[in-house]
Amino acid sequence: MSQALVELVREKFPEAVVASLSHRGDEVITVRREDLLAVIGFLRNDPQAEMKLLRQIAAIDMLTYKSEMAGGSALASNEAPAYELQHKPRVEPRFYVSYNLYSIARHHSLRVRVELRSDDVKVPSITSLYRTADWWERYTYDMFGIEFTGHPNLQRLLLYPEFQGHPLRKDYPVRKRQALVPELDFPDLIRGPGPGPGGAGVPMSQTHIGRQNVDPSTYD
Repeated sequence: MSQALVELVREKFPEAVVASLSHRGDEVITVRREDLLAVIGFLRNDPQAEMKLLRQIAAIDMLTYKSEMAGGSALASNEAPAYELQHKPRVEPRFYVSYNLYSIARHHSLRVRVELRSDDVKVPSITSLYRTADWWERYTYDMFGIEFTGHPNLQRLLLYPEFQGHPLRKDYPVRKRQALVPELDFPDLIRGPGPGPGGAGVPMSQTHIGRQNVDPSTYD
């Protein structure tokens, strides 16, 4: 059935499809970046597709793909050695961004993929189609530096704002150390927003900075 989805997209967007791949029932279709929003919107809303569920947005850095020999399990596959960066040809397009879609009603899936060059890592946001795309896109931006244009709040998701670089890129040094930054205060994660035991205006924080004005005997 997933192969029928590929043909459906080819029929509807004949110029948008760059390539397609089928491997053991896993159907992948590569589309042009400028057609991404239209293609995914079509797959979401068309009665023959009904792909209402966005399972995942994932990115891959193909920087050293042609020279890797460890199958993704060794240090050399996680970090591009300096020699490779200087002497071996880099793969372009460097990044793949994949959208794993699923139809709960029709029980079929499809992976829609776009390819990005290392000097142009912008792709349209699909938050207007799937609310769950919000954090998936923020995660991909955080880890890979992919910019999702039109995202309502494109900030880091797991790492702090001062973090330098994107740790899942192959040219990010595995042993890199980040500069120390002041500890941030943030609202209590259990009680939620609002004043804590210290009174109005005193934030409840998981750090000692937020607890400095709170009576320890009332903080549990």
